[in-house]
Amino acid sequence: MTRKNPDISKLPELKRDVVARLSTLTVIGILAVILLSLVLTAWRNIRPGYVGIVFDKLTHNVTTGALEPGWAFINPFTQAIQEYPVTIQNYSMVQKSSEGSTQGDDSVKVQSSEGQQLNLDVVIQYKVKRDEAAVLYQDWGGAGIDIVEDRVVRQYTRSQVPVIAAKYGWEGITASKRGDIAAEVEQILKAEFSLRHLELISFGIREVHLTESLQKALDIKIQAQQQAEQQKYQLEQARTKAEQDKVEAEGRANATKAQAEGEAQSIRIRAQAQTEANKMLAESLTSDLIRYQQMQRWDGKLPLMQGTGANPFVDISSLTGTNQTPKQP
Repeated sequence: MTRKNPDISKLPELKRDVVARLSTLTVIGILAVILLSLVLTAWRNIRPGYVGIVFDKLTHNVTTGALEPGWAFINPFTQAIQEYPVTIQNYSMVQKSSEGSTQGDDSVKVQSSEGQQLNLDVVIQYKVKRDEAAVLYQDWGGAGIDIVEDRVVRQYTRSQVPVIAAKYGWEGITASKRGDIAAEVEQILKAEFSLRHLELISFGIREVHLTESLQKALDIKIQAQQQAEQQKYQLEQARTKAEQDKVEAEGRANATKAQAEGEAQSIRIRAQAQTEANKMLAESLTSDLIRYQQMQRWDGKLPLMQGTGANPFVDISSLTGTNQTPKQP
């Protein structure tokens, strides 16, 4: 069998064809990657609870309407999207974070009307006004919500709280006037936030931190109040017990009096009845009836007398009902 030798003159042409095909595939692959990247960058996902504001870099225009949560298509070369939260956001400034944060003391420092220093832990709830999100973007030059939060929520709160708290004594700030202070601050912040396209939901003072000397003074006062309340309670108990004893004594006295009056009334009734009976008996007695009763009780024997002397005189007629005169001995 005869073996054919390859045509060496055609090898360079084959190599050129292979290189050309590889180059074409590489270019197609690069174009596909670029196209896929463009498609992916053109689609943006707006998170739930947020709205998207589109800014056109060529025309320097901001879309008047906010994009709702979901996928949105933009031109990645000329357009950009900024998200703003339209749900309630919590911002707190506290002395020590309950979440174990390493951040230092961030509470609001205030002074009472007596010049005493206190630290307040405050919590603010707010959100971006949905229909003013585009204006917010323009006013803040496209800044994110973290910048707006720091410049508005944080700065205005830290500036207004000390002004309001300075009108109250330290004891009032600690307890009885805390609600009044929070209400005044909330009213002021609500107006300030509204001018900057934010809506204040609530403002609250979570805790008041006192210096060591003020804390000791407060503890002493609380202890004295507790002792006073205890003494007042004991006094009220003693007064109540005395009133109960008095009522019981009056009840027993009234019962005894009623019993005595009842017995006296019973005696009077019995006496009156006896009197009436005696009266009726007296009215019913006659001399004949009396003699009859005497005869019923006489046994027929004359009384016997001992010794000398005259015999006793016995009226036999009174017993027999006759008028015979007894003979003289």
